[in-house]
Amino acid sequence: MKIKTKFFKTLTFRLTIWYVILFSFFSVLVFSIVYISLVEHLSERLDTELLNEARELKCLYVSHGLDALKAEFSREAKSQGTNRIFYRLISPDLKIILTTYSPYWSKLLKDKRFLLLAKDNTHMFHTLKIPGHHYYVRIICERLPNGNILQIGMTMKDNERLMEKYRETFATAFAVMLICGTLIGWFIVKGAIKGVQRVTNIVATINASDLSSRVPLKNEGLEIDELANSFNKMLDRIEKLVTELKEVTDNIAHDLRSPITRIRGIAETTITGNENINNYREMTLLVIEECDRLIELINNMLDISQIQAGVAKLVKEKINIVKIIKDASELFQPVAEDKNITINLHLPTKSIFIYGDKSKIQRSIANILDNAIKYTLDGGKIDISLYCKKDLIEIEIKDTGIGISKQDLPRIFDRFYRCDKSRASQGNGLGLSLALAFIKAHGGDIKVSSKLGQGSTFNILLPKSSILISNP
Repeated sequence: MKIKTKFFKTLTFRLTIWYVILFSFFSVLVFSIVYISLVEHLSERLDTELLNEARELKCLYVSHGLDALKAEFSREAKSQGTNRIFYRLISPDLKIILTTYSPYWSKLLKDKRFLLLAKDNTHMFHTLKIPGHHYYVRIICERLPNGNILQIGMTMKDNERLMEKYRETFATAFAVMLICGTLIGWFIVKGAIKGVQRVTNIVATINASDLSSRVPLKNEGLEIDELANSFNKMLDRIEKLVTELKEVTDNIAHDLRSPITRIRGIAETTITGNENINNYREMTLLVIEECDRLIELINNMLDISQIQAGVAKLVKEKINIVKIIKDASELFQPVAEDKNITINLHLPTKSIFIYGDKSKIQRSIANILDNAIKYTLDGGKIDISLYCKKDLIEIEIKDTGIGISKQDLPRIFDRFYRCDKSRASQGNGLGLSLALAFIKAHGGDIKVSSKLGQGSTFNILLPKSSILISNP
């Protein structure tokens, strides 16, 4: 029962049903149009035949009189068949002058309605039903010059039997076409859905541990190929995201485990050592320091997630970007001096004001400057420049550090990603990710160029719409 119910819910079944409904509708529509057209054509032909017959008899009566008309009635009735046609001549006071007779027409000729038709002043066409007979009769009444009325009646049996045959033929042909059309429609839809079914089967084989399956392209139609191609691209992205998620999970586990292990080690060493108040104070300070690192790590992760999800709100205000760069340089000056690194500023003499979130722009510049100092060897230098261009402002931070390899360069902004040469240094791999997220939240971007062993250059780009005003 479930299999049957599932079958009726399939797209193949529904499309086939729609195909059959549309096929039936248009078949009946075409039949109706042809049927109506054929009926009208046959009726016009019959009326034309009756009208021509009436006019010929009228001319004959005018030119040769009653006897000639009587002889023509008899001759035409015999030639066409007395059961097919009849003739009658009626006086103005509705008395029958001449008529052809056949048992077939007896009931009609006695019908008063038939006589009353002769009251019309001009030729008129009428359709009557003979009592006890299956077929209709088409009648024409033609008034003669002396006031007499000529009536000609012709059975519509031939026309109606032709239409009956047409209906029977259509019914048989329609039944055959419907059966064949349903089967053909089923196989066409089945073939069209085959590609979708193939995609479904591939989906069924995919699980979290194996994302390598792909839908093969078999040239089954542009739509199916586009679906398969889009699905394969989606799988590529999912596989990449799952791989990155595994890497992030491993990095998070590593970065959380290290401070927690240190906290536990400090506490264990203090408890097993001498019960000295100074030891406990030192342990407390170290625990606080490690907790601060954990809090900073968690906050950075939350900040990045909120910015990328679009839920973080920027507190925009008028800020002096030149002053922010100077403040960052002064903040990191002691650390740079410890490594004998020179920080050179190339800034405009005038202040550049923009609208932005002060704290987030400060953290972005600080994170990049911190990286530059961290990976620049003793005696190196760092140049910080500010350019105000036509459509953007650009902050360039250039160092003479160890540089970044071509393999690592595309991934340095990924969360928790750390180059092989930087793993020995303290950090969690979130600094550049956070900086990029903050700058992109302002509608900007960060570009980087680097050569291994020759230093790196980071360019922070903020769009022109961020620029508020420039004052000397």
